[in-house]
Amino acid sequence: MTTLSLSGLASGVDTDSIVQQLMDVERQGLTRVQNSQTSVTAHQTALKAVSAKLNALSTAAQALTDQTTWKTSQTTSSSDASKVGAVMIDGAGIGGHTVAVDRLASSAQHGFAYVPSGSAGTFTISAGTTSATISVAANATAKDVATAINASTSAPVYAAVVKDDDGTDRVVLSSRKTGASNDFTVDSTGLQTGQLAEDAGYARTGAVLNAQYRLDGASAPRTSESNSIENAIPGLRLTLAGVTTSPVSITTNEATIDKSAIKDKVKAFVDAYNAVVDVTRSDISEKGVVNASATADLQKGTLFGDLGLNSMLSTLKNTFTQTVANIGGLTSLADIGISTPKSTGVVTEDAKAGKLEFDATKLDAALDKDWTQVNKLFNGVGARKGFGLLVNDFVKGQTGLKGVLTGRMDSDSTSLKDLANQVTSTNLRLSQTETRLKAQFAAMETALQNAQAQQAWLQGQIASLG
Repeated sequence: MTTLSLSGLASGVDTDSIVQQLMDVERQGLTRVQNSQTSVTAHQTALKAVSAKLNALSTAAQALTDQTTWKTSQTTSSSDASKVGAVMIDGAGIGGHTVAVDRLASSAQHGFAYVPSGSAGTFTISAGTTSATISVAANATAKDVATAINASTSAPVYAAVVKDDDGTDRVVLSSRKTGASNDFTVDSTGLQTGQLAEDAGYARTGAVLNAQYRLDGASAPRTSESNSIENAIPGLRLTLAGVTTSPVSITTNEATIDKSAIKDKVKAFVDAYNAVVDVTRSDISEKGVVNASATADLQKGTLFGDLGLNSMLSTLKNTFTQTVANIGGLTSLADIGISTPKSTGVVTEDAKAGKLEFDATKLDAALDKDWTQVNKLFNGVGARKGFGLLVNDFVKGQTGLKGVLTGRMDSDSTSLKDLANQVTSTNLRLSQTETRLKAQFAAMETALQNAQAQQAWLQGQIASLG
């Protein structure tokens, strides 16, 4: 914009005010374009919200067409998991077993009296083919020795310091693995004599380190070097966690689907459908504001009574409530508890809006009777599509690359681009118009000033003649 200022001193007229008023008239066209930008943006945003809900519905439908949803698996359980845990590691025989735990597996243990020495040295800890040499600094304390052992990644033991009643430090070593075969030895010849002397009072070795349990009431106990046992019951891993006072029951069921997970996904499917209805009904029922000027008012009612969205909702409802044939024993979603709200004499708001309701009990019954038919209802049979695929096709037709809603949103993007170009060109034209008007009024003021100066000169000449 030009910074030219008009005074109006020559004409006696507030020419600057006149220019501003003329420009206000000119700017009305710009305001109309900017208002159109606001309305089109709100229109596109509302369509995007509907599109997002439809895509969420498609995701929920895909979850029900995913074959992992319908994959069967076995489950096993323990009557007292705090004593004996059980998990599936492979296919296992159906039925039950009992496990009585007499003893848990534990680590081999050796204790050593430790006396600090002014000389540095080393000692070696060995267990089977594993060994670690530990360096002991001069004047190292028992705690320093234990810290060095625990810091060694190759050491086969853990270390702790215990102080006896007489104040003598004991370095107690425990194998990092349970069972009798994981016992270890300590070679302290690299230390001063008597610096690390074994104390038999802390020794724990031999068969007592192995777990002992009885399977299915057998009188002869079984042993295990680990509390995690995979060879007791084929297909199961047992974890012994405590000695039992009575046998623990381990029960394995036949392979079946996860009914709870399927019910959750079906409910999510219905909720996603109702969310589409909610956001779409909200948009097409919101009225616009007459003679709107404020931004908030311009954003209202951009989809009021939208025929396209009304048609979309009608088609979507028909997709959910239709009957399909020749794909199994079930023919509609109503057979598994997905239906319009039942009328009890008064039509509910949900029914008016076209929402659906979900009866989990009815789905349970259908799954118990023959879950494969429920699977077919969503996935179809051969070339015949089930509801999951039908819904996905519908959503793709709305939000896909060439979908209806996608086309409308793209059209809005084109309109917004055109409007932005109009704003740019209008601002340029307004700037040029304002510059021209100010120049014209400035020229007028200059001409008046010149005329007034000439008049004053002539009056002076006439006066001098008198």
